[in-house]
Amino acid sequence: MTDPYQYYPTPEALSRKAWAMFKNQQFVRVLEPSAGEGHLLRPGPYQYGKRLPIDCIEIDIRKHAVLRDEGFAVVGMDFLQFQSGSVYSHIIMNPPFAEGAKHVLKAWEILFDGEIVAILNAETVRNPFSKERQLLLRLIEQHGEVEFLPEMFAGEEAERKTPVDVALVWLKKTSTFEQDILGSILDDLRQDRREADHVAGDFQLPHELALPNAFIDNAVLMFNAAVEAARQAVVSEARASRYRTMLGKTLGELSGGGISSEDESSSDAVKRTLFKRYHDLKNRAWASILRSTQVTSRLSSAAQKRLESDFETVKSLEFTVPNIYGFLQGIIDQQGEIQLSMVCDVFDLITRYYSDNAVFYMGWKSNDKHRSLGMRIKTTRFVLPGHKVESYHNSLNWESERLLADFDKVFALLDGKTEADVSLVSVFRQHFHELRVGKRIGGSYFDVRYYPGIGTIHFFPKSKTLIDRMNRWVGRQRRWLPPVDTQAGQGFWQQFEQAENLARAFHTEVNKQCPRSSRHVHFDPFWAIKYGGESEREKGHRLLTQAMSTVLASRGIDPDAVLENEQSSLLEWTGSLPSSTDLALAS
Repeated sequence: MTDPYQYYPTPEALSRKAWAMFKNQQFVRVLEPSAGEGHLLRPGPYQYGKRLPIDCIEIDIRKHAVLRDEGFAVVGMDFLQFQSGSVYSHIIMNPPFAEGAKHVLKAWEILFDGEIVAILNAETVRNPFSKERQLLLRLIEQHGEVEFLPEMFAGEEAERKTPVDVALVWLKKTSTFEQDILGSILDDLRQDRREADHVAGDFQLPHELALPNAFIDNAVLMFNAAVEAARQAVVSEARASRYRTMLGKTLGELSGGGISSEDESSSDAVKRTLFKRYHDLKNRAWASILRSTQVTSRLSSAAQKRLESDFETVKSLEFTVPNIYGFLQGIIDQQGEIQLSMVCDVFDLITRYYSDNAVFYMGWKSNDKHRSLGMRIKTTRFVLPGHKVESYHNSLNWESERLLADFDKVFALLDGKTEADVSLVSVFRQHFHELRVGKRIGGSYFDVRYYPGIGTIHFFPKSKTLIDRMNRWVGRQRRWLPPVDTQAGQGFWQQFEQAENLARAFHTEVNKQCPRSSRHVHFDPFWAIKYGGESEREKGHRLLTQAMSTVLASRGIDPDAVLENEQSSLLEWTGSLPSSTDLALAS
């Protein structure tokens, strides 16, 4: 099968030759526009035992994880669409041989001031039949040099072999930076004076500009404007620094009482400053996208944190319209997984603190060794502690309101809606004084009662259907329930549905098997399965399943009754997740 990306990993010997070709070994920031899996970068520059920062672009998204594992930052996918080259001092590249000239010309176009080293098919330079190759040849003649190397991809260390000769091209682009800063001093001073007189009158706030209505287009336009303003500011600061240097030292510096500041007007200093500001602006721009998507507005706080953790890698990408849409598409593709995690988060929050919030049932018998009990939330009431406020407060604290918002988001999801009609946060904000004196007030999905003295909130579910839906989603995800309902017999579902009625008998049986005694250390199997080590958890599960088996047997319930079609038990666990219909967000 042909390789659409023309991927030929750079052999180590050729990589070292390429790095050695740079004349200026003071690396500020390096870009590799066709990084592959990073073979060309591995011999790259180190300082004080640490690799200097290198940014990568790679069109094959499957290789991004490899690059990040190597410690490189992935900043884009399509180099020919990349614009942010002014922050780099060096570009090193092994582009697809068929498009070598086009990639080098792109690098020359976006580079502000620095060096380029490119590994090309020798024919690209030897046979300049196209306008692109002719332009490349003129650049080499005027601004660089070339070295031809035979059979560098034919040796033993080459992962993919090809007998072609290569051309190792070096180019040096020198900006008019010094002239831009110095210019004609008197002319600049006169111009600065004229411009200063009109600054106040010409200034406009950014929101007064005519921008497109589309939010993403707006965001990219604003980002590009901010980058350009930052670039102008950095150059202006460098010019001011150069003026200051030309004026000479202060009396304090001349007498040794002061420290002369570092030259901030050099090309390298400007690049470092520009990169720092560009990086900050890009972080802010990506954060604005993350915080304004419809998907994000419906995430629980825990799901938001998980997405923001993944966002650390996303925000390294160049801030462009295609990259933004790619990021949003990634969220959509993960929607089912994100939503299921949200449901599990709230389930765990409910079952974490009060043992009475949940009841147990015999988990699905996938095999004897790993059999355990499943949990389900009560449909009648559950209690959450930790919401105590002082007598002079008129509302819950921020953490408590965030928890209530998470509840509404998840139960709206279970209900197939985008949000609750009457949120728990609004209930507490509008009726806080009534709740403090014991009144029971309802939102869309729960009635609530608040006990401020001890800080507990009592939740009374309005819909047993939604609680059951949560229990089933989490049960399948945790493998407490079979992946397909018809795999389990009538006895299994009977004990699952009657779990609340069997709870008292179950706890009585557990206490028989683990009696409390002042003479012996009491083993608590409930504590063990949550917080114990591996052996304690195994012992806890064994004791609890024995107790549940005893209770079920006493009532004539057999959760393991053989199904007529035993072959259904061979289905893959991929069926255990809710269907896409179940997970619909009404978006």
